[in-house]
Amino acid sequence: MPYALIPDGYSLKKVTKLQKQAVNEKRRHDDVVALLNNENTPLVLAGVVTAVLLPIVAKQVADDTGVSVDVVSDSIKMAFYEGTLLGKITKFTQGLDISKLDILTPRGLA
Repeated sequence: MPYALIPDGYSLKKVTKLQKQAVNEKRRHDDVVALLNNENTPLVLAGVVTAVLLPIVAKQVADDTGVSVDVVSDSIKMAFYEGTLLGKITKFTQGLDISKLDILTPRGLA
């Protein structure tokens, strides 16, 4: 007979197979709820989807326009970096002397 940690005071008890299955399903459910409640989950999913779909979209655009896949990929990357806040910050901070930023405080940045 298997053992399981039962949440009622976290005691280790002998459980039947059905009870162990119920405990495992409850833990799996709690893990999914925690994942869905995490504020970073949409960003991670968007990153994964983009990483998977970007080569496919680049190849399709290259085939439709007759341009090299490398040119299309570089154009997509350039559009991303120039059209997002990350790209604007990167462009702004090029050539910036970081040692002059020590006068800024977290309160001054808010």
